[in-house]
Order: sequence, then structure tokens, then C-alpha cells
Amino acid sequence: MAKLKGIILLSSSMAALQIIDTRTDKKVENVHREFNESDINASVFTSEIMRRALEQIHRFQQLLRDYAVIDVQLFGSEALSQVKNAVYFADQIESTTGLRINWLNGNQESYYRQLAVRQSDKLQQNLSLKNNTFVLGMSSSRIDLGYFEKNRFEFSQHSAIGPVRLAQSINDMSVEVAQVTELAEEFINSKLADFWHMLPPFKPTETLVLLGGDAAQNIFLSEQKHWESISKKQIKNVISNLSGMNDQAIIDKYAIDLNDVPFALTEMLLLMNVMNAIAVDEVNISDLTMLDGLSMKDVHDEDDIITAARGIADRYMVEERHREVVLTYAQQLFDRLKKVHHLDKRDRLLLGVVALVHDVGSFINSQRHYQYSEEILSGIDFHGLSTVEQRMIASIARYHSAETPDSALRTVQDFSPQQRLRIAKLAALLRLADALDDSRLQKIDKLTVSVTDKSIKITGQSVADLQLEIYTFDQKAVFFEAVFGLPISLKRKGRRV
Repeated sequence: MAKLKGIILLSSSMAALQIIDTRTDKKVENVHREFNESDINASVFTSEIMRRALEQIHRFQQLLRDYAVIDVQLFGSEALSQVKNAVYFADQIESTTGLRINWLNGNQESYYRQLAVRQSDKLQQNLSLKNNTFVLGMSSSRIDLGYFEKNRFEFSQHSAIGPVRLAQSINDMSVEVAQVTELAEEFINSKLADFWHMLPPFKPTETLVLLGGDAAQNIFLSEQKHWESISKKQIKNVISNLSGMNDQAIIDKYAIDLNDVPFALTEMLLLMNVMNAIAVDEVNISDLTMLDGLSMKDVHDEDDIITAARGIADRYMVEERHREVVLTYAQQLFDRLKKVHHLDKRDRLLLGVVALVHDVGSFINSQRHYQYSEEILSGIDFHGLSTVEQRMIASIARYHSAETPDSALRTVQDFSPQQRLRIAKLAALLRLADALDDSRLQKIDKLTVSVTDKSIKITGQSVADLQLEIYTFDQKAVFFEAVFGLPISLKRKGRRV
């Protein structure tokens, strides 16, 4: 018997539903309803917009009942969450439908788009995704560029620049129509200069996949065609037409809505900038969405998020050998103390991320580097992590050294009691993992853990002296005992030669 799951996504442009058979990962239903342009550009949710959105969710719920789907998740896009009265909108949805909306941030949206590409059988069949591939996600206000080598995630980077935001900025300059294309090209180059400067190294590639480009999909895709390979020459021709035509001619030729006409040119120019920067001659335009990624199982999610964390550590020149051994120790302690901490798989992932980036503050100053680590990490977008998880990472990093997350401290007051407890538990584990390499010499070859009702004993097998590690471990163990109620100690066992 099929086990069905329903996923609803609300964005600024549409409401969409997918029903998936979780045993086969096949889509049973895939329906969506586009909103009007007045909805997209609204700064607040009017009562009329709320009414129509709620009606659409009720229709989805009826379809879900017809399929006897009990497992239902509701997600909302980042753009939607930033509408001024989004909190009231979310409350009305929950009170009338019983569904709590999970707000996605831009990094999660990028993550799920990239997942949709990697897991798409159709794209895998038609594109050389086993080679080096860039995936460009484009929304109204940002672009995300992910890079894969032989289907293995390497990095993702974003810029807060998108076709709508670009068009609005150019419009504010009040330029003549004849100057728009030239000015837009110059403006895009200036805004993306640092983006390309900070892009990590990559190997030559011929494959670029575009997701989320509304104008590109309208111009190049039909209802029957879900992806199309488009040359740079074709895009140049479209740019030339958009630059020389009036609005009505553009609408007639490309079937673009009137309100989207100003954004079409900036989207094409933005796409051309990306193609030139990564030296590709074709772009593969796909209608896959983040909803397709949300409905898929990902066996690479932890690896991708850890890889992205390594990229952040590299950017801030965190010592590689220390961060990697702290990662190993942290994961070993987590796995062998499950009966003590009662944390879950997601917590293990967060511990792994923070183990890699906890010392980024040393990039500024090694003194009180833990405070600088929190400041840096608070402003960093982590691939695939929620906004709350990102804030937790920053908080845990702060407490890996001298301070502890006392509930009276301001830095943890914004978290719920459950989140504060998770922060404390993960910080306690990270402190011990960090102490095990306090000398930065990676002395310990093997760890063993012994847990009784009264105490925990960690044994480090090493031919080297561990006096510094034992001293530091004992200091940081005080907080561990306060959190978990059990004393924990480290002793050395000499390795037989």
C-alpha cells in the first residue's frame, strides 16, 4: 500500500502542491495556481489576498483528503516571509487550516533547487551532470550559484541582486529608455564584481542550469517543454529585441505579462553576465522548482552542508588539521554518548558544522576569538540550514571556549527554552572535542568511552604526553557536568609499540 506525503509551497507568485508516494518517490499529484501581479508586488497581505490564499489551501486540503494523505507540510518562501504582516498571515493559515507554515530562507531555497536538479531523472538523461556543472538559481531579489564536480557538491554562493531589484534600482535613476541596456550592464558588473572575486576556484565546465528565471521560462519554454538548451547567441538576440521593442511588442512576441516587462531585460542581462563569467556558451533552462527539491529524499544532504562549512572555514583560514580532528572527536563523542544527550541526527549535523567553523574569529583576533566567531557566523548564510539553525551555530561557536551559555546571557534569550537546551548540549560536546586537541598537535590516535550511572570516562590512546589536554578537558568538563548531570574525565592510555 502506498504511503503518501503532501507538500504545499506558498511563494509570492504561486501556491503549489505535490503528493508523493514515499516508497517509490513518485509524484502522484502536482498542481499549482499562479497569483496575480498585484499579489506579487504587494507590500502587505490585504484581506483579499489572504482570503484567496486560504481558499487555495483549502482546495489543496480537499485533494489531500481525497487521497487520504495525513502527512502534510506547508512551506513559505523567503520573499513571502518578508511581507510586513506575514506573521498575521501565518497565524490565520494555522487557525483556519491547522497547518503551521515553515518559512524557508534564501539558502534553503537554493539548496532545494539544486537538489531538484541533481535528483531529476529527466535532466540526468539529457545533460552531462556527471561532468562539472553550475546551477544558477534566480529569484526576484537574489541569485544563487552552486557548483558540482561529477555530481558532487563543491560550493554555493549568493548575491542579493536579482532582476526585479535591478530593474527597480535602474528605474530610480530615471534614465532615458535608450540608456537602459548600457546602464544595466554597467550596474550589474559593479554589483557582481565582489561576487566573482570571492568565488572559490572551479574547473572548466560546459554545463549551466538555470532555475527560477521567470522571464527565461516564459520566453524559451512551452507547456510541453520542461527544459531547453539555449545558446548565448539566442540570449543576445532576445536582449536586442527587448532593448528595441515597446512594451506591447514585447508582450505580443514573448507572451510576457505587462508587469513583468521591466524585469525581462535585466534578467537576460544578468544571465549573460553569469555565462560570461564562468565561460559557458549554453544555458539549460529548466522549470524545476524548490518544491521539487522539497519532495525528494537526499542522501547527500549532510555531505553538502559539511562541504559548505569547510568552504567557510577555508575562507577564514581556519587551521585545517585542528578543525578536522575536532570534527572527528565531536562526532565520536556524539555517537558514543547518545544515551546521555538524547539529541537527534540533525543536532549531529549542526555539531559537525560548528566543529569546522568555531575558530573563524581568529581571522580577526585570536584573543577572545570566540566572540568574533559569533559575530562573523551571525552574518554568514549556511547552505541548507534554517535561519534558526544558523543563529544556533553562531551561539554554539561563542561558547566553545571560555564562556558558557548561561540562561541569563542576552545572546541566548532570543531562543526558545528547547533551543537553548540544544545549544547548551552541543556547546558542551564541542568544548570537550576542542579540548582533546588543545595543543593543536593531534596527539590522540583513538578514543574510547565508558559510561556508567555515576560517571563518564574518556580514554585517549596516545604515545605522546596528554597533560595539557587533560588539564583543559577537566576545566571544560565542569560545564558538561552541569548540563548532563554526570562528571566526565579524560585519561591517557599509552599505545603499545
